[in-house]
Amino acid sequence: ANSPTHGLHWDRMPPSVYHHYEVIGRRKPKEIKVDIEKELKGEDVKAAEVEEPKIYRMKIFAPNTVVARSRFWYFLSKLKKIKRANGEIIAVNEIFEKQPNHIKNYGMWLRYDSRSGTHNMYKEYRDTTLVGAVQKMYAELASRHRCRKASVQIIKTCIVADGDVTDRLKDFVSKKDKTTGKIVDCQFALMHRIPRPSSKSFNKVYAASRPVTFF
Repeated sequence: ANSPTHGLHWDRMPPSVYHHYEVIGRRKPKEIKVDIEKELKGEDVKAAEVEEPKIYRMKIFAPNTVVARSRFWYFLSKLKKIKRANGEIIAVNEIFEKQPNHIKNYGMWLRYDSRSGTHNMYKEYRDTTLVGAVQKMYAELASRHRCRKASVQIIKTCIVADGDVTDRLKDFVSKKDKTTGKIVDCQFALMHRIPRPSSKSFNKVYAASRPVTFF
């Protein structure tokens, strides 16, 4: 029987947890050709020096290593004249966050293909891990720009300091009070609060007036 995901492209798969991979690959080294006739005659055969192929390293966000390898060959074939048939993967390493419990501001330089053309974009997200910020980015591009994951290319990522964030994240970052000079944490108003009785004996099924939920 076919599996539930049979025939589905990874781009149309349900949302999954992303991982940060480092994929290392290169072109396959050329085979050394040896003249067998000269070897049988006992003549000195000088082996030709084989040039060591250049190694390429790429950081890719993918749900698993299979997709990471596929995207590595896709991007490398766009940049260099190398394809999967004449190349080899040396290693696939997963990169973990050094401080996953600290919240940070992540900046991303993107390029994506829409129905009208190719567009460059810079986005900022606030998260504890880079993988979580990438997941937010994919969700936002899918909702705002109707953009598929396969058409998004992450060019560069970085950690942005609190003082250098764009207006989009300024409300979520601690600010310096101009009068006192102290750092004030961001605060959010509780828009609706339901008053609860101090004891079960004061519980009411019916009340004369409608409860006020905002102050």
